[in-house]
Amino acid sequence: MTGHFIVTEPFFPRLHAAFRLIEADNGACLIGTIYPGKRVDLERFIVPQAWTSLLQRADRALSALRAASEEDFETFVIGEISEQDAILARRPDLTSAHKLLNNFFDGWPPEDAPA
Repeated sequence: MTGHFIVTEPFFPRLHAAFRLIEADNGACLIGTIYPGKRVDLERFIVPQAWTSLLQRADRALSALRAASEEDFETFVIGEISEQDAILARRPDLTSAHKLLNNFFDGWPPEDAPA
């Protein structure tokens, strides 16, 4: 695969934690164990090149959020959209993270890529 970046814990720890949380919430830990399918790699996450400009800002903002409140971090990452939006309204520094996480969840639709 070309034109991508791999997010790992040493380089983007909070973004990595958020991606893992999304995958776990989607049942990734069960795929390839009690459910059929190829196991999901929870150590490396592929981000298309078009999204890499958001990585550092997103990781910094998620780090600040998690330091302030573990509960808000989890809600922002895997909560309902209305709950995520309420946190985003209080913390506009999370805009890049919000866009990145939602598009990770949606499978990186090209029409949503940053300009």
